[in-house]
Amino acid sequence: MALQYPLLFPYGERGFQVGVLYEGHASTSPNARTKMTEQDYYRCLFHYKPDQPNPYLCYGSLSAQAKVDARACIDESRLWYIIDNQKKLRSESIQGIADAVGRGCIDGDFFTTFTCNAKCPEIAEAIACHPGQKPSDRADMIVRVYNMKLEELMEDVRGGTAFGPVAAVLHTVEFQKRGLPHAHIIIWLLQDTSQPTPDFINRFISAEIPDPNEDPLGYALVAEHMMHGSYGPTFPRCPCMKKGRCSKGYPKPFQEITTITEDGFAVYKRLDNSRFVEKGGVKLDNRWVYVTKGPDCAKVYIQRIKDGEDAPFDT
Repeated sequence: MALQYPLLFPYGERGFQVGVLYEGHASTSPNARTKMTEQDYYRCLFHYKPDQPNPYLCYGSLSAQAKVDARACIDESRLWYIIDNQKKLRSESIQGIADAVGRGCIDGDFFTTFTCNAKCPEIAEAIACHPGQKPSDRADMIVRVYNMKLEELMEDVRGGTAFGPVAAVLHTVEFQKRGLPHAHIIIWLLQDTSQPTPDFINRFISAEIPDPNEDPLGYALVAEHMMHGSYGPTFPRCPCMKKGRCSKGYPKPFQEITTITEDGFAVYKRLDNSRFVEKGGVKLDNRWVYVTKGPDCAKVYIQRIKDGEDAPFDT
């Protein structure tokens, strides 16, 4: 890193090296770590410090590239540790998954995603301290805020609040092309879901626009985040348009009830109820809604922010 980024190491510093002791650290346990890890080192360098210029945060694309390379170095070190210490590692952390697979639940019961919103108030407030910066310039703030919200969601999932009692949960975080973190989550339930019914599916999945009079917040959330549009022949430059058609299969056909095909795939209810969301001068109805139960989850966290306390899930 020091040789690759001379602007970040202007005085010829060596960068990270093995064996650096923590400053002022007093060990309280014989097994306590006393030496700095590579992740500790780069966290210190990339951490925001009030009223102190930090080249790791204010060099735009160079700072972003340095973050990626630092993360790659950390992950490589961890992978080598895993390779060299296979006999010492334990598997208690995946025991729930092993139990679920042992019961025959190989594919999991739910697959859900959790995406970062760069416009969330915590990120906007943090970036406002440095005029001229964009969310893409402060990956440190984005990742910290996203991780806090992801941990809160995972706590609700593991506690059974979101989907009911769970046997195991597995998730991984990736970064999308636009640079925002995005989690893939697989959930195994304790109950038997080998023969799902339409009523069971409707409890967790919706593909319709909420009633704006009965649920204005849900309507606003779906309109802002969960509509696949405006796309079509009048918007040929949209990313999903391939050969004049939407590659994602939108608009979907209207569907009176949720059904399950012979192949085991669910076709979700999309009523022709005259509800619509207007985007770009185009009225989008239920045929353009992403398959989601997102409004319930989103409303919970919005309410928590307003009240400063945990709110029950709107199920």
